[in-house]
Amino acid sequence: MSTVFGPPSGRALVRRYYLYRATLSVGFITPIFTLFLLRSLTFTQVGALSALYSVLSVVGEVPTGYIGDRLGRRASLLLSVLFTVGSLAGFILAEGFLWYMFLYALWALALTFRSGSMDAWLYDTLEERLETDQFSHVRGRGDAVQSWIAAASMVTGGLLYGLEPTYPFIAAVLFNSLGFLTLLSLPKNRQYAERDDTGPDRLGPLEALLVVRDKLARPPLRSLVLYLGLFYAVLGVAHTYVQPMSIETIGPYATGLGVSIPVGGATAAARSGEVGAGLALGLGVMYAALTVVASSGGYYAGTIEDRIGVRKALLIVPIVMAVAFLMPLWVALLALPTFAAMRTAKPLVQPIANGYINDHVEEVGRATLLSVVSMFYMMLRAPLALGAGMMADSTTATMAIAALGGLFLAAGGTIWLFGEVAPETETTVREGSSSPTS
Repeated sequence: MSTVFGPPSGRALVRRYYLYRATLSVGFITPIFTLFLLRSLTFTQVGALSALYSVLSVVGEVPTGYIGDRLGRRASLLLSVLFTVGSLAGFILAEGFLWYMFLYALWALALTFRSGSMDAWLYDTLEERLETDQFSHVRGRGDAVQSWIAAASMVTGGLLYGLEPTYPFIAAVLFNSLGFLTLLSLPKNRQYAERDDTGPDRLGPLEALLVVRDKLARPPLRSLVLYLGLFYAVLGVAHTYVQPMSIETIGPYATGLGVSIPVGGATAAARSGEVGAGLALGLGVMYAALTVVASSGGYYAGTIEDRIGVRKALLIVPIVMAVAFLMPLWVALLALPTFAAMRTAKPLVQPIANGYINDHVEEVGRATLLSVVSMFYMMLRAPLALGAGMMADSTTATMAIAALGGLFLAAGGTIWLFGEVAPETETTVREGSSSPTS
């Protein structure tokens, strides 16, 4: 299908990849999603949905990563778009905990079909047409493009929610459906375009498991995967509480600007319908501003890797994020830099970490291995989501996020001290790294 657009050069292909990343944005629903759920759910139920999402992602990661290695990365990404659009459409039509469980299951499938295949497709494509030392640059700038598009749509999403809570989801369905077209403009990786399913380089299920065991049971990936899993899990759970934490910490200051803040907390406000147009729009503007700041993380990921190296980047960024989680307990207005750190950390770390992982696994089985890395993250996220939900119900969302930060400092520090996280090896020393093609 990609030939419809002509045989793409390396530079043109990178631009098409950026266009695909733009269609992954869910900015229309991001600033209001938790409030949307709290119309009929408690924090504990929201945490249970997040835990369910994590468990289903764990169950699905290896099979969907195997499908990505077996059928092709682009086919896997097309399935991801299908499940994403289906889940978003469901939120327009259905309401209630049981329905939301089903929609979260679709969302989990969407993630698992994309998690390993997207980076595996990019790495293999760069290897075929450009140079793999550009992976962190191109991947990071793809994150930045996705963030910029998200920021542009977040303000609109907040405004639409103030008019009717389902409007942001309608906009998201229309926008994310464009992902089908952008994917069809991307070529298959060469091994899938030139070989059939009986080719010698296709993995069987047993071979896929052997690749996973061989790579993750020993350094340099063993401690790294555990450390990253904890980092991504803490960060993923914390994102759920940004909207209620905003009302708790920044809300009292917003009244001076003429924005009406409901009494009774985020749950009471969402259920009573008191989240008016002004507050919803304010959340959209705040998210958009933070997302623009966060885009610098992905945009400069390659530069930071070149300057300080993989190991230092993976140590410094998560620690700064965890400390930022604790600060709003003492100074409420520090919630804003906390949100900025929260949104910047993963776009900064993920391209660097995934580039390191890609450097240590062969072309065959790459999507499977990256899916297993995501599986570890989801395994850790499930209990954290339940625990944070119960803590937020019994205390505050601000306290729940602070507890997550403290947990990472303790557990992540232990892994770093007693493990061997991202040691420098011959495959990670990249000489003569050039500027990204964009």
